[in-house]
Amino acid sequence: MKACTDRQETLWLDVYGELDPTERPGWERHLERCGGCRKGRERMLLLLERVKEAMPSPALSHDEAEGLSAVITRALNGEIRRPWWQKTVFGLPNRFIPALAMACLLIVALGWLTLKGFQNHSNVQTTPVLKAEEQMIIKKDLDVIANLELLEELDALQNLLRVVDQRDTI
Repeated sequence: MKACTDRQETLWLDVYGELDPTERPGWERHLERCGGCRKGRERMLLLLERVKEAMPSPALSHDEAEGLSAVITRALNGEIRRPWWQKTVFGLPNRFIPALAMACLLIVALGWLTLKGFQNHSNVQTTPVLKAEEQMIIKKDLDVIANLELLEELDALQNLLRVVDQRDTI
């Protein structure tokens, strides 16, 4: 038998010892009649016992327990004071602050790179530099001309492969 689905919350509250005293007599009458809820309660109690034996809860000092209780109470009442860095900035939620900071950094970086680019283009190039660049371009063109026959042979091989592939598909 399974525990009643409409009594799951009451079952959990009873197992954890947080059941309202006014509800307890009705719950105990239900347990006398319902074997599924009774067995479910027994299994949960046994499971909780085993968990407590396997992993004992850490001991809190009196001050730590009071502090934790005060924080939880303030959180439930909505009285939590947030640090300055957790409050909203310019009316934006906190999750937008990293994106805003990243956008600002990107704008600064792009501006700096653009400024550097303008400074590099303003320098007058000397004649020996231009001659070296022209020599590099001429050397690349000579390499292409020297390998022109190889490129033509490669083109002929590609055409031959297309013809063979078309013949194989027919």
